[in-house]
Amino acid sequence: NNTSNEITFVATLSFDRMHALEGLFAKWSGPISLALYLTDAEAARFTEFYDSSPVLKSRKNVGYHVVFKETWYYPVNYLRNVAKQNVQSEFIFLCDIDFLPSEEIESKLSEYLVLIGKSQPNALIVPAFESERYRIDSLPGTKADLLKQLDLGEIIKFRSRVWEEGHGATNYQKWRSSTKPYKVNWQLNYEPYIVTHKSIPDYDQRFVGFGWNKASHIYQLHRQGYRFLVLPNVFIVHLPHSPSIDIHRYRTSSKYRQCMETFKKEFMTEIDHKVKASTDQTSLL
Repeated sequence: NNTSNEITFVATLSFDRMHALEGLFAKWSGPISLALYLTDAEAARFTEFYDSSPVLKSRKNVGYHVVFKETWYYPVNYLRNVAKQNVQSEFIFLCDIDFLPSEEIESKLSEYLVLIGKSQPNALIVPAFESERYRIDSLPGTKADLLKQLDLGEIIKFRSRVWEEGHGATNYQKWRSSTKPYKVNWQLNYEPYIVTHKSIPDYDQRFVGFGWNKASHIYQLHRQGYRFLVLPNVFIVHLPHSPSIDIHRYRTSSKYRQCMETFKKEFMTEIDHKVKASTDQTSLL
């Protein structure tokens, strides 16, 4: 039973991220749609985990969509589409399972849903940060708390040490003092976490494993005319975890990185051609 301003939290996970669920549920009371990538044995263990968790069993607005493992690489965009396509609310928050939202984020996000237009579609950006602390109770809940920890170095901008361009366009310096949403321009490799309408295009499922899977989606939105608006009083914080096998492959294999760079360029060219063809066809009508 979804109200008109409900937002569904959309994410994917493998079995080694199951521990993140209870923390997320404590922060997000609204609907959640999860795509789980599991073997038969892991699916059975997940059932046991679910049955033993009062937190999970108490929730009636969470969809668990199990995709059974078949491939060597984590099919992240296929999983995102599975979770996204099973949403019942009008609006979605496309996020990752390792993030925890700020306090009262759902009510604050609801205030901005009016900005998600259809004639001029918008994607609302929730700024992302990261912590090296494993304790959830040490994380900031409000913007004021976050800014204090940011100044102390206890919190940093998400991936700022390894992939600045992934979130640099968010303009964190402006966000510090912002009190209203502000527009930012797309930049190459931008991959923010967004709230938008569920009719948003699907992710390209050819992107598997690590590398440009989310950035490809943001590029597609950019080329289709979406505007990106950064929200001033909400945020998410990433919790530390051991690197995935896919990140290890990316970091250790020059051939992997070369193939990813080639595919990225081919994908951008493909999207550009599709947008041009659509524009040309529209101009003939």
